[in-house]
Amino acid sequence: MSDTSSTMAWVDPATLRAGDVLLMRGLGPVSDLIAWFGDSTYSHAALMVDAQTLVEAALPTSRTVLLQTRLAQADAYAFIDVYRPTRADGTPLRDADRQAIARAGGALTGVAYPLDGLLQLAVVAALRNRIPADAGLRWLLRMLIDHLLTFDPTHMVCSELVYTALRDAGLPPTLIVSAQLDLPLPPIDVPALIEEWRAAHAHAHTLTLDAASAPIGADETAAAFARLRAARGLQPMQSLGMSSLPAPNPANVLPVDLETSPQLRRLGRLALAGQ
Repeated sequence: MSDTSSTMAWVDPATLRAGDVLLMRGLGPVSDLIAWFGDSTYSHAALMVDAQTLVEAALPTSRTVLLQTRLAQADAYAFIDVYRPTRADGTPLRDADRQAIARAGGALTGVAYPLDGLLQLAVVAALRNRIPADAGLRWLLRMLIDHLLTFDPTHMVCSELVYTALRDAGLPPTLIVSAQLDLPLPPIDVPALIEEWRAAHAHAHTLTLDAASAPIGADETAAAFARLRAARGLQPMQSLGMSSLPAPNPANVLPVDLETSPQLRRLGRLALAGQ
């Protein structure tokens, strides 16, 4: 787990505003895996809906939490960083913007959390973030996954909720295909992981994983994508912008997408109890 607290600027909680995004690293094997498959140091995201309150996706449904309550949970979180959104042109948010974010975020309380959907998201994230080394293929694969996933506004994970609230407020952050971080797989206490997972469920689930097929080379994959695009009358890859993502699918938004958005600027870190 990356913790740069020795060089991180500390943020006074009293300076937070509606619209600020909180990216967090939880403690425990589930958080470690979420951060790893999402290729990020963060495992959770939340959105400030006023100066003292955040909204977050959680079991069983999304909820509001007092910021001071979260800062007292040092036994559950390693660190919490603050990111401040801007308007599309890079200028600071206006009061009307923050009010719109507060309304959009508040409207998303009570949304069910798709715990089993984390398994699908893990596979998708590992595919989009770790398999293609070529930047163009990573961009195209992300676009294809956006089209394949179904966005269900009645079920949301954490970063999906944050992005949706900002989008619904008319301030969707620009998302880009970030560079591969290639974070090493963290050491996982498997019994603790199973126990943490079961604790979130009313009953245990049995999963059967098929053996993975042999990987396909980048050249072969690129050629297949080119044939697919040509058959559908789409532009060749070389003529497409391969950085920003037009109309991202919220179901495919991960903490790393919020972390790397050029419209979300990191202010620093909040001090947890005892820090």
